[in-house]
Amino acid sequence: MKKSTVFLLAWYATVMVFVVLAAVLPLLNYSVLDLALWISTEQLIFTLILLIVILTFFLIILVQTSNILATQGMRQNLRSILQNKSIRATADEDQLLLQLSEKVTSLTRQVQMIDNQDLVKREEIVEDERRRIARDLHDTVSQELFATSMILSGLTSNLASISPENMNQQLQTVKQMIETAQRDLRILLLHLRPSELDGKSLVEGFELILKEVSDKSNIQVQFKHEVGDLPKLVEEHLFRIAQEIISNTLRHAHAKHLDVYLIQSETELQLKMTDDGVGFVQDEEQELSYGLANIQERVEDLAGTLKIRTAPNKGVAIDIRIPLLNGREDDQTSEKGDKNVKN
Repeated sequence: MKKSTVFLLAWYATVMVFVVLAAVLPLLNYSVLDLALWISTEQLIFTLILLIVILTFFLIILVQTSNILATQGMRQNLRSILQNKSIRATADEDQLLLQLSEKVTSLTRQVQMIDNQDLVKREEIVEDERRRIARDLHDTVSQELFATSMILSGLTSNLASISPENMNQQLQTVKQMIETAQRDLRILLLHLRPSELDGKSLVEGFELILKEVSDKSNIQVQFKHEVGDLPKLVEEHLFRIAQEIISNTLRHAHAKHLDVYLIQSETELQLKMTDDGVGFVQDEEQELSYGLANIQERVEDLAGTLKIRTAPNKGVAIDIRIPLLNGREDDQTSEKGDKNVKN
């Protein structure tokens, strides 16, 4: 409590004591103006004791009242801060509350900006996905169905002049194009499959999507794994990474074989996926495609490394290494970020 407040309380208490003495002493047949009262030793001792008791009593009441009022004011200010309302500083000690209010307001603005940026980013991701799906549909299924329609239209208008051999050849072409469109559509639907483990382990999730690859395409899949317990965060990231790689392989690689290795050691987790497809030209200065950029971002979130080896007609090999703490991490601590993953 400030010194000025203590002096003010003492002054009020002194005034009140004299007022009380002026009212009480006449009841005891004494007068405040009676000099004998103040000169007599016994009367003086009595008066001083009475004065001390009354002064102490009123000081206690005033101090308690002041503390209660200060506490109520503090609570009101804190309530205003929690409600993100502005407060007014009326004393030096209230400057801390004012600074706290400004901090809370500033943090609230920052959180709102981050939320807005995150919302915009998610909307951009959704829009990019829509454009990519539309482009894939146009470049594959739509083009194949259009070509099929044109061939069938030509056959219909020239039935009388087309030989049986030519007719059979054209129909076989149409059949192959329809089968190709059906396969491309299945691949696209596989890419759109919800990327959640749904309570399964990472190995079970891999087996599920790789089985779909085998069932819905002509790719032969080999899956080898040596994995123990992993944090949920790592499992979810690796599952989505694998799904993205598989989607790229199905749509672009034209591969016949896909090999997947998921190996855990004492210090790291390795995910390696290789295919024997057409590959691509790797340019270090060229920006990564949307799918590969997503993969790289997820790997960086896990403090891992990503290596891509490819060449035209040489297939693609993607090697991902994720560092682990003592080979295992706790689920709760892994969600906190850098505490669970070595840089």
